[in-house]
Amino acid sequence: MSGPVVAVIGAGFSGLLTTLNLLRMSPDVAVQLIERRGVFGLGPAYATGNPKHLLNVRLSNMSAFPDKPHHLADWMAEQPAWFARDDFITRGDYGRYLAHLLDEALRPDRDGGRLSLIRGEASAIRPHGDGWKIMLDGRSSTVADVVVLAQGNLSPAAPSGLDPALTGSSRYLGDPWRALDALPPAANDILLIGASLTMVDAAIALRRPGRRFTAVSRHGLLPRSHGSTIMPSQKRTYVGGPSEIFRQARLATREGDWRAVIDDVRHSARSLWSSWSLPERSRFLRHLRALWDNHRHRLAPGVAREVTAMLASEELEITAARITALCARDDGVEAILQYRGDPQPRARRFDAAINCSGPTGDVAQSTDPLLKDLLKQGLAVPAALGLGLAADPRGRLIDGRMLAHSHLFAIGPLTRSLFWEATAVPDLREHAVAIARSVIETLQQPDEYRPAFQANATKPVTVEYR
Repeated sequence: MSGPVVAVIGAGFSGLLTTLNLLRMSPDVAVQLIERRGVFGLGPAYATGNPKHLLNVRLSNMSAFPDKPHHLADWMAEQPAWFARDDFITRGDYGRYLAHLLDEALRPDRDGGRLSLIRGEASAIRPHGDGWKIMLDGRSSTVADVVVLAQGNLSPAAPSGLDPALTGSSRYLGDPWRALDALPPAANDILLIGASLTMVDAAIALRRPGRRFTAVSRHGLLPRSHGSTIMPSQKRTYVGGPSEIFRQARLATREGDWRAVIDDVRHSARSLWSSWSLPERSRFLRHLRALWDNHRHRLAPGVAREVTAMLASEELEITAARITALCARDDGVEAILQYRGDPQPRARRFDAAINCSGPTGDVAQSTDPLLKDLLKQGLAVPAALGLGLAADPRGRLIDGRMLAHSHLFAIGPLTRSLFWEATAVPDLREHAVAIARSVIETLQQPDEYRPAFQANATKPVTVEYR
């Protein structure tokens, strides 16, 4: 293959869609899709086979392609068997859809063999001629003209006061997606750290007679539910800082369903986020983020009904508290909880604890070997406020000298400093189109055809938070 080569590191939704758009937009580009787990096209959320795990977005808004809104629905109509509740299909069925897209891209008659799958963990990248050399598992390597980081969500941060004796123990599971296989069978009293959608996934998947869950988060807010029908947009325009937006949204809910209001605000989220100063973004994260997430990231109605039943039967308890310590005990785990409004810390015993606190955005705390190496080498820097990696509006990473790499991009949660909303399919599919377009435009500009830190580097870019 004589054309340019793009390496996409990470084969979950963001990586797969970036790959597909690159192949669609250019007949010359070849793509290397690199995945450490060896499972291509499926992030952990879509690899689940549990029929109770439903998408959190309606089928009608989950097409992989923004310009083909009925693509998923048309594909589902041709499938011999699938399951949906209230217009929400299972994540497993959506995973089959993504696998189908990958299979189609791999057909030699479609793209002439321009897509190759590489199983291995990218541990480092280095400049190599006019492109990059990517080290894999410390034993092999590959080269590419452009690299796109699409590693998805980072692992949750460890809770405060985690006893080292619990690390690696079956009594403490830092990865909630491993809980089904790794949780001790005799564990009946489970601490769920966090009360977000991930907590709901874990509780539903692990539910059984006699088992009880206690979900602990600082605010004690359970995710809200989607309505039974799609609520029409109010077509309102929201302007101003975080406090002004909150006041405008609260007033709008007096005239219509709160879901429509939140959806309207979300559609303006990118422009609002980019217009805010760094102090305004900080205030939003400190004071309004929990409230926004609670209304923005919703449960499918069927899932919400099951959660309601678990609350009514006391199988699930939601508690507003802060964990100050998590200690190993012979018969389980002891959590020291600082309940909201109670100055006296209290100890509670559990059979096991599962970290459902959600992905961290602080790359400086990440254990990912590639991210650690990028930061160590000065090839990337953390974004402000712990929101992934610093990048310019085109998605190009910023290096330690505050220069934009001409041939190193990122997509997904690593770019939350640019978009804020960078985790859901409706947003990520738009970002994948934009990143693919930026990559191809870069490859068509020979004068910029080298990393920013070599000779003839691109001009310095000031990272502004406006």
